[in-house]
Amino acid sequence: MGPHAVAERLLPRTRAALAGVMLLSVAAAVARGEVFVIKVVDSETGRGVPLVELTPQGGPLLVTDSNGIVAVDDPALLNTNKFWGFRSYGYSEYGSSIQTTPGGMRQLAIDRRNLAERLYRVTGPEIYGESVAAGIASPIANPLHNANVRGQDSVQTAIYHDQIHWFWGDTLYEVGFGNFRTAGATSQMPGQGGLDPAVGVDLTYFENSAGSARQMMPLSDPGPIWIDGLFTVADAGGQQRMLTRYSRIEPGSADFNVLEQGLALYDDATVTFQRFQNYDLTAPITPQGHALRHSVAGNDYLYFTQSYPNVRVRADWEHVTDIAQWEAFTPLLPGTRYDAANPSLEYDEHGKLVFDWKQGADPLSREMLNDLLQSGKLARDDSPFRLEDAATGRAIDLHRASVKWNEFRQSWVMIGVEAFGDSFLGEVWFAEAPTPEGPWNKAVKVASHDRGASSDYTFYNPELHEFFNEDGGRVIYFEGTYSNTFSGNSVQTPLYDYNQMMYRLDLSTIPRLAPLRADFDADGDVDGGDFLAWQREYGSALNAPGAGADGDRSGVVDRYDLELWQAGLGMTGGLVGGVASASAVAVAEPVSVELLVLGAFWGAVHVSRLNAGRNRAWA
Repeated sequence: MGPHAVAERLLPRTRAALAGVMLLSVAAAVARGEVFVIKVVDSETGRGVPLVELTPQGGPLLVTDSNGIVAVDDPALLNTNKFWGFRSYGYSEYGSSIQTTPGGMRQLAIDRRNLAERLYRVTGPEIYGESVAAGIASPIANPLHNANVRGQDSVQTAIYHDQIHWFWGDTLYEVGFGNFRTAGATSQMPGQGGLDPAVGVDLTYFENSAGSARQMMPLSDPGPIWIDGLFTVADAGGQQRMLTRYSRIEPGSADFNVLEQGLALYDDATVTFQRFQNYDLTAPITPQGHALRHSVAGNDYLYFTQSYPNVRVRADWEHVTDIAQWEAFTPLLPGTRYDAANPSLEYDEHGKLVFDWKQGADPLSREMLNDLLQSGKLARDDSPFRLEDAATGRAIDLHRASVKWNEFRQSWVMIGVEAFGDSFLGEVWFAEAPTPEGPWNKAVKVASHDRGASSDYTFYNPELHEFFNEDGGRVIYFEGTYSNTFSGNSVQTPLYDYNQMMYRLDLSTIPRLAPLRADFDADGDVDGGDFLAWQREYGSALNAPGAGADGDRSGVVDRYDLELWQAGLGMTGGLVGGVASASAVAVAEPVSVELLVLGAFWGAVHVSRLNAGRNRAWA
């Protein structure tokens, strides 16, 4: 099975949707004899491919919609036999002679080079415009126009009140200029009234009286308002609340100068974000990027990822609302700011930099990381953030990323976009690590927007949607902003430019790229040897968080590390010294009853000791 051979792994409901909706409706449109229909499909999955550029000899550029459809109704192109060229980012170029007879149809398959499969456009007009012109059914309620949206930039999502909430930084209108105070929408969860994510996303926008996507943070002060770091947490009364960092930008500023920043709270009564806390413009630690949840030694945390996870806070109201309690993952001394000329770095007794969670210090950003590497103050192999191409070893300068836990891989997985790659901001990579802090090392490219310097495209600010995961996390979904901005390409793709594109990725096609989380003895497998390693080190306080059997990086080998071992028991194929130890993908091996019983016994013993200690303390 080749690296893209996922056709046989398509979920049954996806096959049914493709067969039942597409084929029958195409046949109905053709029967009417109004247009000639061209459908471009992925040669392995059979799914229609969006964003395929079709160029008939001597004719205009046509682009497939999210069904992979082009409806040919131009009299100059009908009743002709011309050569048509086909090209699309991530696919092999193709060409064929086509007889365009009204009422007819031609289906053509193109070969995918990307590991990730492009599925559909999430935002903008005429998402299924060609399908509608051909009389073909579309899966979403508004296939042509929705809330006057022409383009939207950089998505943030959160599950709130059992719905998916979607927010975007800037919105361009089809009629009128746009909304630069954050737009928003909701959709239902799959299986709870929402669409299968393989089919589409049905967005219900928050609209103004004119029917346009309205301002979600309508401040009276001038300047665009952008949000990021969106998250939910229970307040002091146990009520779930949604918060986000906001920044107000100087109008007309070419450098996007920030005039104000802080924490905004979603108001259910007004259905808007309201100022909640104001942050100093020089505050070292603020929630930026995309949020994830993680438990360390039984304590729940919210982490935030820009390039890598580098900011966190305890996931409770008291800590979230006190910016002094937030922590930065950094090599700086606690309470110090980054000075590139003379950085206040923290070293251990062996002279190695201490990367850990600290308060009052600047987090390890992309800029700091590159400075330290270039100045020689940090060796790349000593950095927990050292992404490289798994095939060539070439270093990857990661721009922005999204990180989530994945059950199928039993690791933290990342989708990130490279800066200054084969395209400026259009090369998308997959990576994984045993903890959010890393080590982030090996990566595999899963999507490309490289077509030569003047024809590249960007795909920036990606986000992983873990709420769309399928088959236990084997299939993941991500989206990003497709735009010619920063690409060097002056030609915008009609309808698609400055909008969100959805992809899916089958993780069973990607080899193991990181050590297994509970592989305490570093042999590539999670087995009885790792239990013995945990047993030997149980109760130990380690100088280096994450060493030995400290699977959650708490600095202490405790029962929470045993729980990690129990969850990962039977996994094999992890990396040992950067090389896969067994199978290409980590899989679960049969687990003996004796090992499970032994692990459960030791867990019970620990809890018993813990309770006894508490009783003595209270006596």
